[in-house]
Amino acid sequence: MKYLFFPTVNGVRGIYKKRSVSVFVDEGRKKISTKSFKRNYFLDIPLIRGVIYFVMGLIVFFQNFGESIKEEVKSKDAKKVLQKTKIAKLSVVYTIIGIVALFISLFLLGYLPSKISFLILGMEENFLLRNFIIALTKIILIFLVLLTLRFIPAMQELYKFNGAGNLVIKNKGEINTDKTLDYHYALNFLNFFVFTFILSTFVITLVGIRVSFWGNWLINFGLFIVCLSFSYEILYLLSLNNKLEKACVLTSFFVCMRPQLTHDEVARVAFSQLSMKEKFYGATMNEGKIALATVLSEMQTKLTKANRYDKSDVEWIIATVLGKNRAEAKLVRYFDEKTYKEIMKATEQRALGKPLSSIFGFVDFYGFRFNVNKKVLSPRMETEILVEQVIKIASTIKKCEILEIGTGSGAIAVSIARNIDAKICAVDISKSALEVARQNANQNDAKVEFLESDIFSGIKKGRKFDIIVSNPPYIPSDEIEFLDEEVKKFDPKLALDGGKDGLDFYRKIIEQAPSHLNRNGYVAFEIGKGQFKDVKELLSQHNFFDIKGIKDYNKIYRVVIAKNGRSKKYS
Repeated sequence: MKYLFFPTVNGVRGIYKKRSVSVFVDEGRKKISTKSFKRNYFLDIPLIRGVIYFVMGLIVFFQNFGESIKEEVKSKDAKKVLQKTKIAKLSVVYTIIGIVALFISLFLLGYLPSKISFLILGMEENFLLRNFIIALTKIILIFLVLLTLRFIPAMQELYKFNGAGNLVIKNKGEINTDKTLDYHYALNFLNFFVFTFILSTFVITLVGIRVSFWGNWLINFGLFIVCLSFSYEILYLLSLNNKLEKACVLTSFFVCMRPQLTHDEVARVAFSQLSMKEKFYGATMNEGKIALATVLSEMQTKLTKANRYDKSDVEWIIATVLGKNRAEAKLVRYFDEKTYKEIMKATEQRALGKPLSSIFGFVDFYGFRFNVNKKVLSPRMETEILVEQVIKIASTIKKCEILEIGTGSGAIAVSIARNIDAKICAVDISKSALEVARQNANQNDAKVEFLESDIFSGIKKGRKFDIIVSNPPYIPSDEIEFLDEEVKKFDPKLALDGGKDGLDFYRKIIEQAPSHLNRNGYVAFEIGKGQFKDVKELLSQHNFFDIKGIKDYNKIYRVVIAKNGRSKKYS
């Protein structure tokens, strides 16, 4: 059985396998009710499944209707004695509306079509032609009634939730789409209902059985069941082909509308609850709490619409606000309102392009936490590869001494210091950066010597190291203006600008490095995309050998390591 979605004027109800989820919007907050569901295997049997789907849809639809009414009256005054009176009044209003609608329908579909056929054909006795005119008139009137309903606000809400349900079904939980037809779905219940109603009306009117009252009723009911069965099979076949499914828009147009943000979020919450692998059904939304599925849906919607959705960012935001690691955060099912607001505030900032490190003022790197600000470059995940390679090399050298050039936040130096017994010196031209680096070293209990220096200018003459490591600025000057907004706005230009071709700092470091390296010493660099060949050539020109390139998680050369071939001249 596929995912089934049934809309209401303030939410949706989804069914999948043995799980049923109802999601309603109440005073701007989404409420969830999940229940176990007895699967109906008749839904898989051709011809029979159409009847079962119709009956089940009516039951679920009216159940949803009742639940939505209850949710409407559950406000701050809901616990007052007047609650029952409110429900009763609402029931009376809806009953009166239903009766009026029934009489209007009987007039439009009973008296009016016959009158029109008489005006057109006069005393013409052609039975089949007369019935065809009546049937065609009824279809036109039905379309006019459906078109009128689209202008009623409550029906618009119903149709938008319906469209949102179609979107998550067709896009497997995703709702962001530019395709207009994506919120139309052939097997959608309201579309199935309208299609069946139109087909059965046309067939029953065209046949025009006249035996007796009860005889007419039984035959017409039988024809309706047949139309019901074939309607489902027709729509089912249409749903299997994207091109053919476009034909369903003729009826789906009247019961589906483009959803807005809230409708999208509600439908996706329902879908995420239905698709959860854990046995989480049977639970009801805790009073005053917001479900994880709701939070995840809202975060995904906001970030997707800003074209900044990344699953790891979502997990990081939630874990950071909770003060837990990602594994622990995944076990949390509900959030209090304060936590929810903090998560959404951070999400909105991320949607505007603000990096996570700037939102929270710190970043996790190589298992440690580092404070960052606009004075230093936020360490990237790819830089962990550089740290890993340096640790690997340093572990083979006794009493290893390491120099980091352009330390910034101190992330590289501190991470190395915490993972291996080595003497580490880190330099930077920026006093502000060095201040941040020292704070991070103290915070992470790492022993690192920090010096203010423009590359090697602050290093004592004759001081040598076993490894020189650097993640220097490597963005070509002309390309900085085309970088992502979050990089341009929140990372210091000093840490980005690598000169005209992005290689200025590599040239300076490689040229001067031999005089500061011990025999068989190493240099290790992080490089930008497409720079491996040029950096390798620079290293070769200055007698470095055994040059190796290490690729990152995207199969891009990200780290270069080489041995010093001129060390004997300076030893």
